[in-house]
Amino acid sequence: MLKRQLGTLFLAICLTLTTVPSVLGGENTQTITVTGDGSGDYNCDGVDDHVQINQALEFAAANPGTTVQLKGPFTYDIGDSLLIGSDTTLAGDSGVTIKLAKGLPLWGSRESSIAEKKAMIMIRGGSASNVKIENLTVDGSQSDYYPGIRLGTSSYNMATIINCNGLTIQGVTFQNGCNDALLISKSSNVMIDSVTVNKCGHDGVYAYHVNGITVKNSKFINRTNSSVRFDSVTDGVMKNNECTTSGGGYAGLELQGNLKNIEASGNYFHDLPVPAVIRLNTQETNVNIHDNRIENCG
Repeated sequence: MLKRQLGTLFLAICLTLTTVPSVLGGENTQTITVTGDGSGDYNCDGVDDHVQINQALEFAAANPGTTVQLKGPFTYDIGDSLLIGSDTTLAGDSGVTIKLAKGLPLWGSRESSIAEKKAMIMIRGGSASNVKIENLTVDGSQSDYYPGIRLGTSSYNMATIINCNGLTIQGVTFQNGCNDALLISKSSNVMIDSVTVNKCGHDGVYAYHVNGITVKNSKFINRTNSSVRFDSVTDGVMKNNECTTSGGGYAGLELQGNLKNIEASGNYFHDLPVPAVIRLNTQETNVNIHDNRIENCG
């Protein structure tokens, strides 16, 4: 009898524990799908696909811990910003591309402030925490639809991330862009890992007033500005990256403003038209650049 009672009690405790997260408001761990073949929770047709993706991201923002999975292979047509909220993962299958649509009015200009730099990927509601973007290709359509745009004039950013605490971008390719691949500002705890930036229109990673950022294991093919720019950054790391050029471009690492606790090591800088590392009006505390391989630069 005692064993039976203990068994019943144990089962009751287990059942109670399985309900605790929802009772206490714990996060979900669900995945919702966006597809181009009609089989998803949200379904796209290759035109104005930002509408359905944003519906999925809105659901995710209301249900923290949700992954929005873009199913592939498929090219999703983006005519407006994708807005990501807190505790959300935006992930792609193999063969997933989000591509800037043709015929759009101008996003941004040289005179735009950072807060006005509209992009294909942005933060919902002005701030967020614990955001992940994984395993997809972001195509800025410069050579396809916007060949007349002057590169580096703040037009059509691929990602502008402002006021985000806890950001991971991994396994993403940014290609064929008119301006920055990744502009990150007023943010903290940023991890950029195994990213490829191929021919964007300005910086590959532009970190401006960021506290805690690591850029590692990535490849940058410059054509307008620098692979990585740290401007007024504290606790910044750039390591084990390859930085080169498709013709033109600028430095592998560009340093500006007030810099504290910066390390650049293990990088391979080659065939750049200027020195691998350039400093512009810096005020530096504990900046260490060491053990990098530099060939045919500047």
